[in-house]
Amino acid sequence: MEAILLLMVSLVPLIISVTIIFYSQSQLTKALSLFLFMLSFWQMDIAVLYAGDFLSQDTIELLFKILRIGTICIMPVMYYFSYYLVSENIEFKRFRVLFNKPFLYVLIFYSLFAYFINFTSLGIKDFVVMEGSLLSSEYVLPIYGEWNILFILNIVLLYLNTIILLIISFKIRDPIYKSFYMKFVIAVLIIYINGVFSGFIFIPLFFSSFNSLIAAVILFLSFFQMQSTHLNSMNAELSRQSELLEAIMDINPNYLLVKNGKEQIVKMNPSFLHLLSLENKNWLGRPFSYITDRINMVTEKPHRYVDSRGNNYFIIWGKKELIHSTGEEYHIYFGHDITEQKQNEQLMISSEKLKVVGEMAASVAHEIRNPLTTIRGFIQLLKEKNDASGYETILLDEIDRINEVLKELLILSKPEAKENENNILPVTKAFLELKNIKVLFQAVANEQNKEIIVENREERELIASIDNSQFKQVLLNILKNSIEAISPQTGKVKVILDQKETHCRIRIIDNGDGISKERLARIGEPYYTSKEKGTGIGLTICLKLLKQNNGDMIVKSKEGWGTAVTIILPCIQ
Repeated sequence: MEAILLLMVSLVPLIISVTIIFYSQSQLTKALSLFLFMLSFWQMDIAVLYAGDFLSQDTIELLFKILRIGTICIMPVMYYFSYYLVSENIEFKRFRVLFNKPFLYVLIFYSLFAYFINFTSLGIKDFVVMEGSLLSSEYVLPIYGEWNILFILNIVLLYLNTIILLIISFKIRDPIYKSFYMKFVIAVLIIYINGVFSGFIFIPLFFSSFNSLIAAVILFLSFFQMQSTHLNSMNAELSRQSELLEAIMDINPNYLLVKNGKEQIVKMNPSFLHLLSLENKNWLGRPFSYITDRINMVTEKPHRYVDSRGNNYFIIWGKKELIHSTGEEYHIYFGHDITEQKQNEQLMISSEKLKVVGEMAASVAHEIRNPLTTIRGFIQLLKEKNDASGYETILLDEIDRINEVLKELLILSKPEAKENENNILPVTKAFLELKNIKVLFQAVANEQNKEIIVENREERELIASIDNSQFKQVLLNILKNSIEAISPQTGKVKVILDQKETHCRIRIIDNGDGISKERLARIGEPYYTSKEKGTGIGLTICLKLLKQNNGDMIVKSKEGWGTAVTIILPCIQ
């Protein structure tokens, strides 16, 4: 009965050994599993000695010698723990003199040699049957031979190695490993001490089996506590890394999108959401077409995109395939914004165009002004000789107007603003000039059944800091565009003058067809025009004149609703 009970107890370390090795395949796990395996054999060895009721004497003797591999070979397994700990931690470098691979091989050879001696009379001479007592039933006890000193030395080495491992365990920096090794050494010492006491003192031989069971359970719990702590630590680290990657993705200025193998959206970074004006998470899990219907993400060449606010973007798209460790397939799309680069390129092209236009304008103006000067001189002479007709005065006035037009043409060739004589700022009575400009267009507007309204919302007269001729040039260009954009009968252009802080504000609002986002983004670009006979430099000149006078022009439009052009100029108080 005792033999069966002890055998069942000895199976517990074996079951734990198999459980651990299936749970993890690390070197430490393999060593711990082998240790418990040897411990199980050790306890089976003791159980066999109590099996006299159902096993013959010869069978008991043979099984005892075979199973004694656990008692003898547990020593090099124990040595391996110290060897592994020293080799894996640089702070234990000085212990590598005692714990190294050659010494490990020597101890393995020594234990195997002692094990084989165990099968000879030098190891075990004979077996005797011990009568039962109050604490123990009848059992078989081996009588050791002359070379049993090898087994005793093996036990001494086992104890010595365990004590050194205990010393090293105190010096482990990692609290998780330190806790495990300390519990491991304590459990091992419990097993050894009980083994010695039950084998050589009055304590029953089977007593060590129950203590081995307790020690095995302690080892099992210690191991899983260590693994659980490591797992929690790794999960926390993975969580931190995940948060870091999320933060990196969120602050990435590129446009990032991730879709899964089912063509569903699983992630978009804030840059992409802002680009598409998506502010909630209704996009999560939607089909990929939900995005491709809004923006072209073909990865072959740069694409132009106009957002809901009318802003232009130039984007180069790339794509990478990601295979998760689970086998799931993902695709990440990344868009690189080259808008600034494109704007710089366009600026260079515009600058080159303006340079060419300026040089051409200067050349043309120079060539025209030379013969005009001659003509004006002769007409002046004719006027002095005969001033009766009065035609000479009209001719001189028209020639002067041509000269003024040529001066305006020369604006394109001069990037700097005009210098004022005696540092006198140019001034323009804004509302007065607006009324004069209305008079110029009123006849055309009446003919086409279009309405022009000029409204002054300020009680006092607003004086704009701009040359009178430049003011006219700007307003004539913009008003002409507005009149052309509206339809007869229902067409209406409203010009509103008011003051905003320290600036004069002139708003030209029409109810025409409006301007598309694509065209609106290119307003003011040289040679860009939607008119069949337009040159595309009218608004370019307007913008240049306004910038020279510290002003600005803002164009807002919506197709089908009309256009509003706001001109802002410094006001003279």
